[in-house]
Parts: sequence; structure tokens; C-alpha cells
Amino acid sequence: MNLEAAFITFNIVVIAAIVASAAVVLRRRRMPKAPSNLSPYYNDETLEGPRLERVLGWAVIFSLVVAASLPLYWLFEPNRQESMANALHDDSIARGEELFGDGPHGLNCQRCHGADGGGGAATPILQPESPTGAPRRVQWQAPSLNDVLLRFPREQVIEIITYGRAGTPMPAWGVAGGGSKNVQSVEDIVNYLESIQLSSKEARKEQAGETDGATLFNANCARCHTKGWSYGSPGEPGGGGGFAPSLRGGVVSRRFPDIAKHVDFVMKGSFFQKPYGIGGIGSGRMPGFGNILTQEQIEAIVAYERTL
Repeated sequence: MNLEAAFITFNIVVIAAIVASAAVVLRRRRMPKAPSNLSPYYNDETLEGPRLERVLGWAVIFSLVVAASLPLYWLFEPNRQESMANALHDDSIARGEELFGDGPHGLNCQRCHGADGGGGAATPILQPESPTGAPRRVQWQAPSLNDVLLRFPREQVIEIITYGRAGTPMPAWGVAGGGSKNVQSVEDIVNYLESIQLSSKEARKEQAGETDGATLFNANCARCHTKGWSYGSPGEPGGGGGFAPSLRGGVVSRRFPDIAKHVDFVMKGSFFQKPYGIGGIGSGRMPGFGNILTQEQIEAIVAYERTL
């Protein structure tokens, strides 16, 4: 008998055995069965002897397994939670990086703020300020974002991205502000920005050694407080811009008779609905410069502002 014939024979025998087994099972199922309440069961000696001991033995084993597992679970659970939180945070950063970039799902933030978030330029069209004027395209200096969380608290950065910046090319990206991105997407962008932030020491290097109050004011404050500064047509220094009030005519001296409180305000910034100076109510839009400028540099800015 060759191998092929043997294989066929083996399969026939197996199939026959399966059919026979099925027939026996079906026959047993068709046989009348005694009711459960009339079927004989274990006697008392068996129930309260070997069978009970076997059940109790398994109960002890499973109790020991649970007793050993709970401490192990307690030991590893915090690390598991932290690991999962870190993994979710990393995923959020990756999504934020995609939104920051110019990919198919990106908002192209890098076009204005630079690929590394170090600042760049936007090219908006300014509408004329008089009926006889003409619209014109300008180069608008967009701020750096790799130090934005050194200047603003996280909540304020979320609000800026959600609602945009009135009077600037910065649009509203959040749904609440009329944009297209939900709360999670805005959080993803902020998490990405957080991942590329400079340290306070690194940020201070960019203006290290500068002590002139006017120069420091133009580099840090004029963007908001001097009309036209962002697009190369500055008006009166500190005369007010599209996003911040005028500081001229003794305004800051009246708001802050105490110079120390003026310095503290520039260092920490404003907070929403929190009072500052005399009669000031914070909007949260004024950044704090204490993480990117030294105490001496902020004092030089304050001294310059009080001369305007």
C-alpha cells in the first residue's frame, strides 16, 4: 500500500469514528433520563469528606493567589498609570506638532512663527485708515512661541489660540472663537509648544547684557504698545497699538505711584479680573517678562516708560 492509499484509509477510519461517536451521543440523548430530583447523588460521607476538602483546598489556593496579586498590583499600578499618562501626552505632542506644521492636517503655524517656533513674519493686507487710502500688504513680525509659556500662563496661551488676537493677523483657531479646532486640538498645540520651550536661562541669553530701557522696550513691549511697530511703520513710542493702551502722558505713573509695584507688574504680567496698580483690572493679555529678562532690565524698561 502506497503512502497516498494509507492516508486515504486513515482519513476514512477517522471519519467513521467521528460518525460512530456522534451516533452514540445522539442515541444517549434520546434515551429517557431520570429527573434531577430523583437522580442519586453523593452521600454525606463523600460530600463532607473528600469533596468538601477538595473544594476548600481550591478556595485556599485562589485566596493565596488573590492575596499575592493585590500587593503586586499595588506596587505596579502607579507606574502603569504614569506610563500610560506619558504615552498619551507624547501622542498629544505628536498631534500638536502635526497641527503646527504645514502637512495635510496642519494649521501652518510655522509659516508665521518659524519652523522652530523662534518667530517669523506674516503677510497680511492692512485696510486703509482713511477713505482715500488703499489696502497694502505688509510684513508683520510674528512673535516667538518657543518662549511663550515663559511669558504667559498655560491658560492664557490656550485662550490666545482659541480666540486669536484682535488687531493682529493671529486668527481664532478654537471652535469657541469661531475656528475649526476643538478643545483637544488646542490642548495638543499647547502641549507641543510646551515641548519646544526654551529654559529661562536660554531665553535670557538673547538679550543678555542689554541695559538700555528704550531698546528693551522696543524689543519686548512695543509690539503691543506702539502702533505700527509690528509692520515697520512705528508711531509714537508707547503711544498705544491695536492690542494695548497708550503709556504716554504720565499714565503709568498715575497707575503705579509706587515704582516697585510697576516693576512687579511688568515682571509678572496681568491676570484675568485681578486688580493691579490703582484702578486697574487685569485682562490676562499683558505678559510677564520675569522669566526672560533680569530684574535690572525690567527696572530699565519701567524707568523708560515713566518718561513717556
